[in-house]
Amino acid sequence: MSDQTALPSDVQGWPASPPHELQDFYSLAIPELERLLLEWGEPRYRARQLWKWAYARGATRFDEMTDIPKELRSRLSARFSLATIESLASVSEPDGSATKFALRLGDGEVVETVLLKERHGYTVCVSCQAGCPLGCVFCATGLAGFRRNLAAGEISYQVVHCAREARRANPRSQISNIVFMGMGEPLLNLDACLEAIDRVCRPEGLGIAPKRITISTVGFPEGIRRLAAHPAPLGLAISLHATSDRVRAMLMPAAGRVPLRDLVAACEEYARRKGARITFEYLLLQGVNDSEADAHRLVSLIGQLPTHVNLLVLNPVPGVELRPASPAAFMLFQRILGRARIPCTIRVSKGVSIGAGCGQLRGALTAH
Repeated sequence: MSDQTALPSDVQGWPASPPHELQDFYSLAIPELERLLLEWGEPRYRARQLWKWAYARGATRFDEMTDIPKELRSRLSARFSLATIESLASVSEPDGSATKFALRLGDGEVVETVLLKERHGYTVCVSCQAGCPLGCVFCATGLAGFRRNLAAGEISYQVVHCAREARRANPRSQISNIVFMGMGEPLLNLDACLEAIDRVCRPEGLGIAPKRITISTVGFPEGIRRLAAHPAPLGLAISLHATSDRVRAMLMPAAGRVPLRDLVAACEEYARRKGARITFEYLLLQGVNDSEADAHRLVSLIGQLPTHVNLLVLNPVPGVELRPASPAAFMLFQRILGRARIPCTIRVSKGVSIGAGCGQLRGALTAH
């Protein structure tokens, strides 16, 4: 375990989660909740009241729901829990700019979510899978393997948890953005991701505007086309990381099975149908994808798209031999992209000192 993922002494060797006898309240969609309440002789509007308490207000007990009849609260408490998902551990940057949480799900699986403090509000980075099946060689999550997809309630709860934590620091805090850039590949669990997005965007949910939600993917054309057809104006970010099929297959074995020409064609359709700019993420790696030729191929590959390129610095991952590119390589890429009028930003991830790279905290916990 690296220094970046060292844990507080009180979470070393954390015990396994006991089985939960109560159903997770967040597993319910509103139509399911409405049907249950009608069966209990309650009015339909109670579902939205309960939803607002659970999502918007982040209630942890039904007793907190003061405008819900006491008898109904007792009945709900006997069947459901608002605390099936537990906060296992958290680590924060000293300046408070980033906090990573390890959340233990009802079956004992551990996932990560990150709360990032921005100039105006907070961004939540959510996970959509426990582990990841893609095996990208620079990612701690991919190296640890795949466990299962998350349900919509498990995804949306991560935002609820982070909103609750942000309000502890400042009661007026708001979640302003959500990025699906945590553990897992969203397009391999797209139905659950879209349901989770619907939940947090509802007025009685967290009221987050869809245009402030970004789905990050390695790029499966069928999934990109589904997003293009979806009515919500979601943002799209593509983890590209290479300008040739050969290098991409080496870095990202599963994604490398999709030819770059097919990926770009799907992105063109997305941009045309949505009228939106696509973000391309490019992790600059020394001696792998950081040459002048790579920069020119990148321009040729995506230059016809409305786009923004984020040049990323590699997060340290134990056991990974790859090295970040030199500052000169970053400046070279920025200069070549700039000449082609492709907006470009060099990004250093927040949370490096706390192991906020995807999968690092989970890996440290599950190693004990």
